[in-house]
Amino acid sequence: MKNVILYVRVSTDEQAGRGYSLRDQEQKLLNYCQNNNLNVLHIFREDYSAKTFKRPEFKKLLEYCKKNKKDVHQLIFIKWDRFSRNTAESYQMIGIFNQLAIQVNAIEQPLDLTIPEQGLMLAVYLSMPEVENQRRSLNVISGMRRAFKEGRYVGSAPKGYDNGKDAVKKPLLIPNDDAKYIQEAFEMMATGNYQRNEVFFKLKYKGFQSSKSVFANILNNHLYYGGVFIKAYKDEKETIVEGIHEPIITKALFDKVQQVMYKRKNGIKKVPKAHNENFPLKGFLLCPICNKQMTASKSKGRTQYYNYYHCISPCKGRYTSEEVHQQVNDFLGDLSFDKQFQELYFEIIKEKLTEDTKQKALGAKHYENLNSIEDKLIKLQDLYIDGDMDKASYESAKQRYENIRAELKSKESTSEDSKQLVELYNRATKKFIGIDIQYNKSNLEQKRKIIGSIFEKNIQFENKKVRTASLNPILNEIASINKGLEGIKKKDLTKKLVKSSMVTAAGFEPATLRAEI
Repeated sequence: MKNVILYVRVSTDEQAGRGYSLRDQEQKLLNYCQNNNLNVLHIFREDYSAKTFKRPEFKKLLEYCKKNKKDVHQLIFIKWDRFSRNTAESYQMIGIFNQLAIQVNAIEQPLDLTIPEQGLMLAVYLSMPEVENQRRSLNVISGMRRAFKEGRYVGSAPKGYDNGKDAVKKPLLIPNDDAKYIQEAFEMMATGNYQRNEVFFKLKYKGFQSSKSVFANILNNHLYYGGVFIKAYKDEKETIVEGIHEPIITKALFDKVQQVMYKRKNGIKKVPKAHNENFPLKGFLLCPICNKQMTASKSKGRTQYYNYYHCISPCKGRYTSEEVHQQVNDFLGDLSFDKQFQELYFEIIKEKLTEDTKQKALGAKHYENLNSIEDKLIKLQDLYIDGDMDKASYESAKQRYENIRAELKSKESTSEDSKQLVELYNRATKKFIGIDIQYNKSNLEQKRKIIGSIFEKNIQFENKKVRTASLNPILNEIASINKGLEGIKKKDLTKKLVKSSMVTAAGFEPATLRAEI
């Protein structure tokens, strides 16, 4: 009989508090172990985000495995997104368990990792939750920007305002008792006779509660005259639209204060220098020695000039431009898809997303729960109106039910999100067909755009290789797949071969993950 440890994880406080999801996962795992004659040594229960492996219970789990590696044969969980939502870190962690001779697998998404093609499915299982998180984040950003463009501020209310609701229950800023202090602050600053700190302490003496940093932001906030500032995003430039909330000051007063503060500034910011054709990576590189941003310059030798990327910190790290450019070119070559493999990979993604959409289809129970929450909100309001509930209790209960309703509502967008994910994967993978060739044929501006789209932060490199820790999640997955298929000719991978490996019963035998995956 094999010994196993079980890992169950939830992602929200509500799930953890009620225990439904944890209990459901645990029971499924216990039933699986009973049916497959597996002995459960320990169960680890987690209420923490899976973005990284820096989770309290997972750390205990790993320590337990290291101390009892001779006794533990398998680590199992429900699905791969319970294990992690970070593709790059997942491969590293699986490698650690392989070194301990402990199998890692999901009972609802089993894989036989001795089959190279199933390494492709592992990459899909690991990366999809990561990409879904990004898609949801983009949906939130899109919704907020849409509201801002309509003049409706939906963020946390600044000093002088409270977050309220209008007649149709949509967010609306409402002036509060601090509004008089905000107006007085602008009026005093507009005279030019007071320093900012003077105004701050005068208002503080009168009862205005704030910090110096918050007060400094107040004097630059367009909301107070009725404007809603919208940051630049993608191809959209930053702009200010007329808000629907009640202003505290006039636009003329706001502009007068900006003029006063502008005149007091010391100097004018220098216009950044244009980028040099010889240094397309300037501004993207981190020093591998001290991890600080590197700059670039020419150095005169005996007979000619030499180009270097170098650190300006005391570590004095310096690398020739040819050396660094070659590392980036090699990395882009590893990242590049050929057309046949891109089409094959996309078909697998499409099939998997379609399957997930069917599994997540909402039933009658979902809508019963939603209607139940709506009824509770109505009853709650009646209790408050009738005086049977105080305001604090009402607000607390109302917030709790609205959170549940929002979560239920979010599930209704699963199908649409899946369609968006399919298109997202399709566009992303197509762009990386021959990306190394695209890069080398591009001009300076295009090269910088390509690098900026690949790396979320700065480029890190060491031992003549580019590190992939800061990659965009989708591209991190592509790099992982290409690395996993080293030694296998992509032209020999056919749909029939991959699909046959997906249909094969995976089980948990044998344990080790092959080095080439």
